[in-house]
Amino acid sequence: MSKILNRYLVQFKGLAVGQHVFSFDVDKAFFDEFEGGEISNGRLSVEVILNRLSNMIELDFFIEGDVEVKCDRCLEVLTIPTEFEGKLVVRISDSIDESEVSDEIWYVSSNEHELSLAQYIYESICLSLPLQRYHGILGTSTDDCDSEMLERLQTLSLDENQEVREADSTDSRWDKLKDLMNNQN
Repeated sequence: MSKILNRYLVQFKGLAVGQHVFSFDVDKAFFDEFEGGEISNGRLSVEVILNRLSNMIELDFFIEGDVEVKCDRCLEVLTIPTEFEGKLVVRISDSIDESEVSDEIWYVSSNEHELSLAQYIYESICLSLPLQRYHGILGTSTDDCDSEMLERLQTLSLDENQEVREADSTDSRWDKLKDLMNNQN
């Protein structure tokens, strides 16, 4: 595991039963660890409330901040606010109950002593993003959209609409067949 992602390890072995609070900062270095991701940068704070029980750990996540993604319209960088609240349950057991397997339940061996929360944090941030990302949503300004790119899109859209209209014009041979069908009725 990389030095950056090691920051998101939680040592649970030796923690007393009860609640413990962990805070993490997420920044560009964190997102750089996840190659091919849609988030290029971000400044988020993560608070994790860990409730340690004898054979189980409950983790409540609170993530809040801003991330940089590409605008779906103009492909320029767009900074949008994001927040996430989620719960994760970790069972400490050497056997897995297949009927309880889900995305919200992790199983770790009794020999384990730490949890890596980096992947869960990354996926939670990605899932908290809106499906469509463009200048003008969530308090961002439409003026930040690249006007040159929007003009190109408008031109391409008009050209495409013209092609569709031309394709929709019927072939005269089909018109003659339709006339035959209508005459039989």
